Amino acid sequence: MENTLAVIGAGTMGAGIAQVVAMHGWQVRLIDVNASVLSSAITGLQKRFQRLVEKGKLSKEIGLQAFQRITAQDTITNLKDTRLAIEAIVENLDVKRKVFADLEAAVSSSTILASNTSSLSIAAIAKGAKHPERVVGMHFFNPAPLMPLVEIIAATTSNSQSVDDAYDIAKTWQKTPVRAKDTPGFIVNRVARGFYLEALRLLGEGVASVSEIDLVMRTHGQFRMGPFELMDLVGLDVNLAVSTSVYEQMDRHPRFAPHDIQKNLVDQAHLGRKTGRGFYCYDGDTPLPALHAERKSFDLSPLLRDAITVFTHKAGLSDAGSTEQYIFARILGAVINEAGLAFSADVASADDIDIAMQKGTNYPQGPLAWADRIGHRNVRGLLRSLQDHVTDARYEAADLFAQAQ
Repeated sequence: MENTLAVIGAGTMGAGIAQVVAMHGWQVRLIDVNASVLSSAITGLQKRFQRLVEKGKLSKEIGLQAFQRITAQDTITNLKDTRLAIEAIVENLDVKRKVFADLEAAVSSSTILASNTSSLSIAAIAKGAKHPERVVGMHFFNPAPLMPLVEIIAATTSNSQSVDDAYDIAKTWQKTPVRAKDTPGFIVNRVARGFYLEALRLLGEGVASVSEIDLVMRTHGQFRMGPFELMDLVGLDVNLAVSTSVYEQMDRHPRFAPHDIQKNLVDQAHLGRKTGRGFYCYDGDTPLPALHAERKSFDLSPLLRDAITVFTHKAGLSDAGSTEQYIFARILGAVINEAGLAFSADVASADDIDIAMQKGTNYPQGPLAWADRIGHRNVRGLLRSLQDHVTDARYEAADLFAQAQ
């Protein structure tokens, strides 16, 4: 079968996937029922290839050939020659199921069917399909042409051949695929919740301001962006939707509880960079914090202070103040613990969890590698001390750390 891909959905992600695949020699059918969206996607793709040529990243001939491999159509029909079909539409389960039903009628019996969903269950999407065994997840990250990671998700109904083929195909596109089980948030959108939600809790508790928390994670954690900067870039509405989805699917565990500060900003349509205001204001040349920090005093037990000191020292902080250490320890501790919980639940291997967080979110190192550096007993000590300060189970340590000798 010729290497032909069908992409259903011509929005930002669908168009990005089409660009990647066309640049690697595949024929692409870009499909969207909205003629305006489809036309805009094709125009945008032509401009992207032209810019790559102008920047010297592609020759004029190769750029033109790549663009010509993409054809547009407004119906899910005549796709018997496709090796793989990827759905990249709105995060609505019923709509996705309808698309997969249409795909089954249009493709051949050997075509792999994949969803680019970021948070919905692959098994739930495949429910009702005549052949759910060939439905898998292929979760790309935005922007798809630049971000190397693709999460390959196996539902309980997926057969191993479809999963293996999707993994191997992603590698031919020079992507970095990782394998994940079909659980809420998969790897990245689950493990990253701690980075965002713990920062929001610290802000709500009056420990520090938006800019101070971001500065700690950039300077001491070596993250490219702080949690509030990153939420503004992604879009507060998008970030909140993922947090809410994971929270509901994880039986409303307090680790994943969305924060009222973020909810209120979304209700006010302050969604970040795309609206000019979120946690920061983007009116001038330099973004300025848009929220006033209501500082409150806080007391830490001697046991927690000692645990923070050990944790941060082992993590590589040498010149941070006590409040900076507290911020860093809580956010990184939450991320590491979630990675440990995902590993303990067999969501993915330790290597794949670390690769996913580095390639999908630009973390400076993998959280489980960080935990090895700090020491599992020291991670456990921090989490247990934090747990003593709250009334819910948000810091309950993963077995990986709780059972450390």
